[in-house]
Amino acid sequence: MRRLLSGWDGLDPALRWLLRINLIALTSATILLAAAYLAGFKHTAVEIDLAVMVVSIVLMLVTPPLCTRYGAPAAIIGLTLSACLFAAGGTWATPNLAPLTVLLTMVPLLVGFPYLTRPWIRALMVVAVVGSAAVAGLGEWRRVDNLNELWWVNAIVIAVSLPPGVAVVVFLVRDAYTRLRDQSVQLAESRTRVVEVADAARRSIERDLHDGAQQRLLAMSVTIERARKELLAGRHESATALMGQLAATNREVLTELRELARGIYPPLLTERGLVAALQSTARRSTVPVTLDVADFERPSKQVEVAAYFCILEALTNAAKHSGATEVLISVRGLPHLSFVVSDDGKGFDRSLVDPGGLLGMEARAAAAGGTLRLETAPGWGTTLRGEFPPGPPPGQWTPEVNDR
Repeated sequence: MRRLLSGWDGLDPALRWLLRINLIALTSATILLAAAYLAGFKHTAVEIDLAVMVVSIVLMLVTPPLCTRYGAPAAIIGLTLSACLFAAGGTWATPNLAPLTVLLTMVPLLVGFPYLTRPWIRALMVVAVVGSAAVAGLGEWRRVDNLNELWWVNAIVIAVSLPPGVAVVVFLVRDAYTRLRDQSVQLAESRTRVVEVADAARRSIERDLHDGAQQRLLAMSVTIERARKELLAGRHESATALMGQLAATNREVLTELRELARGIYPPLLTERGLVAALQSTARRSTVPVTLDVADFERPSKQVEVAAYFCILEALTNAAKHSGATEVLISVRGLPHLSFVVSDDGKGFDRSLVDPGGLLGMEARAAAAGGTLRLETAPGWGTTLRGEFPPGPPPGQWTPEVNDR
């Protein structure tokens, strides 16, 4: 079973948990109802409910392999088909289940809301509204035909099916409340982090300008004054040498400013995307970089920018502090964007290092809905892992004119 459900491993942990809870509840109800049937409570309604439950379970189990390629939408589609089938079949066989089956038509919307794009959400809203109305109407229509049925049949089916279904709805509501509460706390923390990260970025840019271009420009002004005095004194050869020195320094300043501008926001990232920007960065790196890209589909701009700067920060740290001889960058696009940056450097003890840089990367990734995990220890190198949830299809990516 673990291997069968392994396709869900790439999904968001909360979604994976909800899918498993739903599958466990549905399987438990099926087993209990089958036990009642085998114990002698045989009736057409019980047989129909059992058949519906088994097919619903099959629909759920078909989705994990599809999730490996299509992500959350595949899981939600399977859940929607399963819930609608159970709602219609359960109501047909046991009309008294209508209060539960109406709720089940809303389950896919509750589960999928945080993970799907707007068109999918609109489709699930239609399913919830139309499906609940259809199920309620079907229940009332069938209830008249079932008034003369033996009461114990409905009682057994309801007693077995209702608690697991209610449990699923309760878990969904509890999870939604917990998620909302956690997001409120994270929002408050992220506001503080954004200010801290912005201040740190400004200090870093100021430091780079002061230690680099500003000092060179100051030296150029001194050289210009020396060249002027040499010209006034008629020492043209000395003045020519100074002018050549000025030209060389000017080229160095331009190169340095160009590198600084790329670090702030590289034009390649906007024009050609994440892979092209990483290829350019890898070529300029002072540490040899191996870039491994597979199944890549260009994500949303927010995710692309967050992934690029997290990878860039990890690569910069490897070049400056780790003593690494090689860095491996792996990027995967399916079922969602993920990356790994690992070096063979000396590693470090996280408790002894200022966490400012990592906090900045975490804040940037969190703003795009992603997560980061840092693995390091003295003598064992450093590995940074990042994952981002599925976003809009590549065709919906639209760069803004004012990015640069």
